[in-house]
Amino acid sequence: MPNPLAERVARLIDDLPQLPSVAQEAMALLADATTEPEALEQVLARDPALSLRVLRLANSAYYRRSREIRSLSAAIVFLGFRTLKTLIMSSAVHRVLAGTGRLAQPLWLHSYGAGLACREWVRRVHPPGVSDPDEAFLAGLFHDVGKGVIAVRFPRLYEGTPGAQGEVEALGFDHAELGRLLLERWDLPMGLAEAVGGHHAPAEGLPAVAALGDAMAWGAAPGVGASPPPSPAVAEEHAQILAEIQEVVAAGVAEEGAA
Repeated sequence: MPNPLAERVARLIDDLPQLPSVAQEAMALLADATTEPEALEQVLARDPALSLRVLRLANSAYYRRSREIRSLSAAIVFLGFRTLKTLIMSSAVHRVLAGTGRLAQPLWLHSYGAGLACREWVRRVHPPGVSDPDEAFLAGLFHDVGKGVIAVRFPRLYEGTPGAQGEVEALGFDHAELGRLLLERWDLPMGLAEAVGGHHAPAEGLPAVAALGDAMAWGAAPGVGASPPPSPAVAEEHAQILAEIQEVVAAGVAEEGAA
């Protein structure tokens, strides 16, 4: 007997956006240790918006450079392949969220803020099971990407604050599960997909880091379609560290919002 919910989710999966071709090619090059910067430059140059983001990051206040980097090739060498991988994934998230109209900017800034919080938390605290700040950044960045897909297909849902439970009641699934499916479609690491899918019911590891990043981003960039989550369980134990991270998030979100 047909399952209407399963069929509905299957159709949504078929309609989920593909990873842009430039991003696919660039990620393949970044995974190859023998790739020369010139080869990566040729691929990235085909995407002016992505190239601009590379240059903007290389010249951002985060790196405190005294001299401006003006060429894409110099920016690639300066940033390095690990940072470029993160940036390319950030661009992919930005494009998914860009189709959500008035929700695009708040969704993006909240996601970006969560990514910054996750990265800083892993750098400073070294939580069990998570050692890579870049992976943590991506977990925070992607945590609400499913909301971007829902907002495009069901735009009226986020006129209020349904939260994850309201999404399930209206659609039969929530944004976390949809985000997990999107990352699987993009062939991203399973640990990253599981962090996105489990950030509303985390136990430990990367899902817990994503949940913390989500909560910490609200001060500088409130989320969409939900109420603020409770304070992180580690708030009292690491109050000073969390306060410092919130300053980093606020500065990063302000810079990104002004770009």
